[in-house]
Amino acid sequence: MRLFFDVLNGQSRRYDFHGRDFGKPEDATQVAQLIAADLGFSETEDWVGSQVQVKDSAGQTLFSVSVRIAA
Repeated sequence: MRLFFDVLNGQSRRYDFHGRDFGKPEDATQVAQLIAADLGFSETEDWVGSQVQVKDSAGQTLFSVSVRIAA
């Protein structure tokens, strides 16, 4: 199953056009959390409050992970 990790920040969206293959959607949870953590560590806080949305190949959002400021 190919899943895509889009980042939604207010009115803008960064699309994942390549995606990654997973056996089941739950396997993508850790990848989404790592992307969100990485964005939380950026030098600016531009990404704080964004969401990493995990979508299937039909474009349906399966779940999302919020980007929080790194502690």
